[in-house]
Amino acid sequence: MARVPRLLLAVLVALAAVVLHPAGASAAERTVTYTVSTRGAVVGDLGHFADVAREALTDPRGWSLGGTLGFQQVASGSDFDLVLASPSVIAAASPGCSAQWSCRVGRSVFINDQRWRFGTSAWPHGLALYQRYVIQHEVGHWIGIPHTDCPTAGRTAWVMQQQSISLQGCQANVWPVIAERELAGSRMGVSVAWSAVEARYRALGQGSGLLGVPVTWEHMAPDQVGRYQHYSRPGGASIYWTAATGAHEVYGAIRGRWAETGWELGPLGYPVTGELGTPDGQGRFNHFSRPGGASIYWTAATGAHEVYGAIRGRWAETGWELGPLGYPVTGELGTPDGQGRFNHFSRPGGASIYWTAATGAHEVYGPIRTAWAETGWELGPLGYPTSGVQAVEGGSRVEFQQGHITLDDGTGETEVVLD
Repeated sequence: MARVPRLLLAVLVALAAVVLHPAGASAAERTVTYTVSTRGAVVGDLGHFADVAREALTDPRGWSLGGTLGFQQVASGSDFDLVLASPSVIAAASPGCSAQWSCRVGRSVFINDQRWRFGTSAWPHGLALYQRYVIQHEVGHWIGIPHTDCPTAGRTAWVMQQQSISLQGCQANVWPVIAERELAGSRMGVSVAWSAVEARYRALGQGSGLLGVPVTWEHMAPDQVGRYQHYSRPGGASIYWTAATGAHEVYGAIRGRWAETGWELGPLGYPVTGELGTPDGQGRFNHFSRPGGASIYWTAATGAHEVYGAIRGRWAETGWELGPLGYPVTGELGTPDGQGRFNHFSRPGGASIYWTAATGAHEVYGPIRTAWAETGWELGPLGYPTSGVQAVEGGSRVEFQQGHITLDDGTGETEVVLD
């Protein structure tokens, strides 16, 4: 690899490490040294090999254990030797090695040059990630961690599974899982600095908890701000993290609706709570980071729907789901004239909050809403509501841009008055 691309890779790796393990990362409690060399008739580029090894070994998701175990390349006198070797050299290194695969023999960690350059048909994520995986796998042997089989079909494989040969029903995985990181910390005499996502998953009971087992490794979010990991709970489950929001779980129907709105890139932003139960015991909700507030509320009867901004603010003022409107039965929608926004709610007889920049957000429900609908909603002669439901003598009233509607509590009749 040419010097300039190699330098660029080093810069990108450094930036990725900062983002993936933000301020507060633990200092190394122990430093392991290693040399990098080739042996035999090797075609792979040694500089590229060294760069990838450095990235893989210092990534906080790997054997660096969040930064508590340091890895440093040295010229000689190392703890182990990382060797890009020809297949014939590896085959001759030990009776347990094969010309087809990589192998660790004592303090020598042999990476098969042929596998390094071409990967393997069992690996689905491309050569670059395979190269990182195979280094993690073989260095894991040097740390003292043996092979494992796929523990549960469909989940991410342990990095010490022989994924080069077969995934055995697991999902391909580059980085050691929590149990492997715990074992490595014990073997190397250091603690593990858990990422915020890992810490939240551990707090929720890991694989025996409500999220299930991992089905991806921890990834950077598309906006390059947050991180996430997905899990196996039926209907889907994830933990999302940013420095501003912390790490929170989202799953099931609420996660499904959040996905439909565009995940964290949509109008809601990142979760700022895990899934919580509503005071009435009927619903579930997550709050999200959109400025002005955002939530998704779910019940078995209404489904999961988002509510945010000024409409959510007005719904909160009316008492959330315990108020006169009930739960949202739609997400926020645009009005036919292109000027307003609204959510409908579950109150028997119908309820809504309508908003425009000129009028603000106001609720309308019951017979007044029915009468307004009969006039043509906001496209009719009254226009948009300019007040919520207000008590007046003998009943209630909603003011509109061009008039008002009054409900007589005694008779149940409504009166539409145009200005």
